[in-house]
Amino acid sequence: MRRYWYYLRIMDTQAFQRSFLARLDGPLDMTRLLDYLPEVYFYCKDTQSRFVTVNRTFFRNVTVDREEDVIGKTDYDFFPTDLAEQYIAEDRRVMRERVPIPNQAWLVPDRQGSLRWYLSSKTPLFDASGEVIGIAGVMRDYAEASAVLQPYQEMQQVVDRVFQAYDQRLEVPQLARMAHLSISQFDRRFKQLFGLTPQQFILRVRIHAACRAVTSTRRSISHIAQQTGFCDQSYFTKQFHKLMGKTPSEYRRVYAQFAHASKRTMKDADEHK
Repeated sequence: MRRYWYYLRIMDTQAFQRSFLARLDGPLDMTRLLDYLPEVYFYCKDTQSRFVTVNRTFFRNVTVDREEDVIGKTDYDFFPTDLAEQYIAEDRRVMRERVPIPNQAWLVPDRQGSLRWYLSSKTPLFDASGEVIGIAGVMRDYAEASAVLQPYQEMQQVVDRVFQAYDQRLEVPQLARMAHLSISQFDRRFKQLFGLTPQQFILRVRIHAACRAVTSTRRSISHIAQQTGFCDQSYFTKQFHKLMGKTPSEYRRVYAQFAHASKRTMKDADEHK
């Protein structure tokens, strides 16, 4: 009987929400509040990963003056091709699995083209019939997020250590001590906050850093493996392929040309200013 009344309460709550939202002049009216949160980058995309709406912080970060300059475009229009493909692949995963993916660590270019670490969360969007019609997402610059979001402050020293020293040996017990937690408590708390185990987080940070080195330098793959914290090149190649779907050499062949073309474009634009 208790479960029956609980079910009725949920149905009443959902009906109340739908009734109110249906009365809004525009379904995205409330997202305008996000313009007053400069540390939050907000966007909605359709099933083809085309931007439907973004907040002011987002469109300024991609160096356009109006939201209209973003609508209908995709990540390919604003970011290096290899990064855009990763962002869109995650969009597809969210839509396919129909569940949110919270607090993923991503490298994203800022207004000057410098890569910064962001925490990205995405959730699927559904129509009235339950079909997925797109995604909504938010990003927070980690340096800013850690200063304003209390739940992450307890892990700030740990994540700072990973971002700054991913090329070094990182032991989970050492990171747990930094957070003043036992190893089991640390594992649980970290996964609750970031959706990844500490080991998975370290690996993701290292692989993303390796992606940048592979496409933007001519260093050997073995040197990049060592530079990003991998002692064994074969293990590095295996993990890179598992996460990125390509070996480091294949990734370089596919994307290095786009990275170099992007740099030339930015240089030409600067010279014409």
